[in-house]
Amino acid sequence: MRNETKKPDMSSFIEICKPLLSGIPLPCFLMNLEGGLVFSNEAAQEVTGYSQHDEYQRNFVSVLAEEEIGRTIEHINAVFKGDRLSYQTKLKHRNGNLLNVEIQSIPIEINGVILGICGYITEVVNEKHHISQSIPSNWDNIFTGIEICLWSLEATTMKNISISPVCQTIFGYSEEEFLKDPFLWEQLILPVDKKAALRHMELVRKGESSLHEYRIVTKNGDHKWVSDFIVPIFSDYTKEPLRIDRIVVDITKRKKAEEKLTYLAYHDTLTGLPNRRKLDHELHKALTEAKEKKRLVGILFLDLDRFKNINDSLGHKMGDKVLQVIAERLRDSLRCDDLISRQGGDEFVILLKNMTMRADLEEATARINRTIAEPIRLQGNEYVLSASIGLSIFPDHGIEAEGLLQKADHAMYLAKESGGGIRPYEAGMSKSLSRKLLLEQYLHKAIEKNELYLDYQPIVDVYGKQVIGLEALLRWNHPVLGAVSPGEFIEIAEESDLIIKLGNWVLETACKQRKQWLDMKLPPFYVSINVPARQINLESFLESVKENLERYQLPANLLKIEITERTAMTNVQSTLNTINELQDVGVDIILDDFGVGYSSISYLIQYPFNTIKIDKSFIEGLDNKNQRSVCRTLVAMGRNLGMNVVAEGVEEVEQYQFLCSIGCHNMQGYYFSRPAKVELVETFFTPEQRGIQGKFQ
Repeated sequence: MRNETKKPDMSSFIEICKPLLSGIPLPCFLMNLEGGLVFSNEAAQEVTGYSQHDEYQRNFVSVLAEEEIGRTIEHINAVFKGDRLSYQTKLKHRNGNLLNVEIQSIPIEINGVILGICGYITEVVNEKHHISQSIPSNWDNIFTGIEICLWSLEATTMKNISISPVCQTIFGYSEEEFLKDPFLWEQLILPVDKKAALRHMELVRKGESSLHEYRIVTKNGDHKWVSDFIVPIFSDYTKEPLRIDRIVVDITKRKKAEEKLTYLAYHDTLTGLPNRRKLDHELHKALTEAKEKKRLVGILFLDLDRFKNINDSLGHKMGDKVLQVIAERLRDSLRCDDLISRQGGDEFVILLKNMTMRADLEEATARINRTIAEPIRLQGNEYVLSASIGLSIFPDHGIEAEGLLQKADHAMYLAKESGGGIRPYEAGMSKSLSRKLLLEQYLHKAIEKNELYLDYQPIVDVYGKQVIGLEALLRWNHPVLGAVSPGEFIEIAEESDLIIKLGNWVLETACKQRKQWLDMKLPPFYVSINVPARQINLESFLESVKENLERYQLPANLLKIEITERTAMTNVQSTLNTINELQDVGVDIILDDFGVGYSSISYLIQYPFNTIKIDKSFIEGLDNKNQRSVCRTLVAMGRNLGMNVVAEGVEEVEQYQFLCSIGCHNMQGYYFSRPAKVELVETFFTPEQRGIQGKFQ
């Protein structure tokens, strides 16, 4: 890992020095460039009476006597220019009394940048008290139990003057060993970091402060990360530093946490393979090298055939196991220079770098295809998979990373449309893709590219003349294809795991948006989302609902789940268990499209639905006498079952009047409002209700 000097900031200084400054007996404080007091130790709080909570970000001039403000500002400006100054002034104690004090101000300067002031306070009684610039002799006792290494060296000879006991905890070497060998510290630095660390020390010898992170090898051979804050100490008579003071902190745990976060940012959690972000980085680098060396780069876009059948028949846990086996096999079949990335679901991209002949690319692709076709044995059974593979080649098919990926993607979809196998990219191939394949291809990336959004259609109580809920409706606006009909893309999503991905996005987006409306103090109303059978039957679905409610601090009664009769009749016991658990949490369930599955109504008695929605097909034909009879029966059935009844698809005043006459007082449809953009929703709750109020008769 390459070390880079981080831009210094006040928060980093406070983080490192807070334990140090908290323990010293001298009253001290830290001030930022705006004059705000960002830290004070207990000794300073005892002198002034201000607690850390009271004092945080309090401006320094607010604790001064009125007549001292002008002179103090001049003093502060001089210190901000790099001067170390002492002066007497009067501070206002929190009880109102004035204190005569002397303050020594030291500029906090790191890598040539002044970040603020460190000030030391001494009360003045009859004579002036000077504050020593050296580290107090009793600091070793103060810091014996604190994980900070204090270290002083002579600036000219670099001979160790003093070193606190904690340094042995960090480095493994005793104070005597460091005092005996002035070059021991240098020998402990990891070779790859040594040059930068010595350069920082040289800057300090020239009079600049430094904050640097590097790795060391301890006495017992352990590798550790340390943060080294180094400050040159000057006398009043020389321009050269006399002494160098250091504060060394073990930051190994923080570095490991950072490395873990970096790993997670660039790798797929299921397979451990690089993810899309890592692939983009490596692909750009591979193309740059290939241009310089006149080499070929192959991009394989790979999709497992009929993987949905594995998930449906064996369950998602076994499906995940299959993906892990495939990932491991593919990784083992590649050269060390090549890279395999999981894009999501059952899609992989393989980057074949530094190739010299097209025949080598074709042979590698064929080998990968054979690897996938090898039988997989799980739980005593054997499964054979195949894949559709699209191949694009740099520079034959393009020189830009995004274009090459897209062409490999297109070739893969045509291979899938032709029954699988390997398909190299050919000119004009993109035009051969069917609209369905194009939509599936683009839908995979719709979330990442922010192409999806939610519209909201109001559900009204015609008796109360108010909006009681909003149904969240998924929309997709593609930059090239334009607005894609939900009926078209949702059907495609339901044929793959994409429906789960879309469902999770809708759940989180709706919860986040409802919380924003809650913060806007809009009148009470719920938001309902449509959940497909494949999502509600996932073991993780209930936890996803709970997590989103907790994350956005959203009351459960403000979210409702809509499922269709077909969903309710799929895996009945599992669905029933999930519904009961959701209602235990406080989330109500709405039965959507009620009446379409009329033959299964007898099963609905066991479901604890609170609300049913009469399908719009029954509302559209109300001019027919028989249709009116059916609609009247459905409303009566719902009410007799103790459920709220909502009529969908209400578009005309006659439909509205008939539904009112048969006791259906919750309605939804174009008569009241089309689905609205999120920014228009609050108008439903104004006194005018954006025209809805005029619809009630």
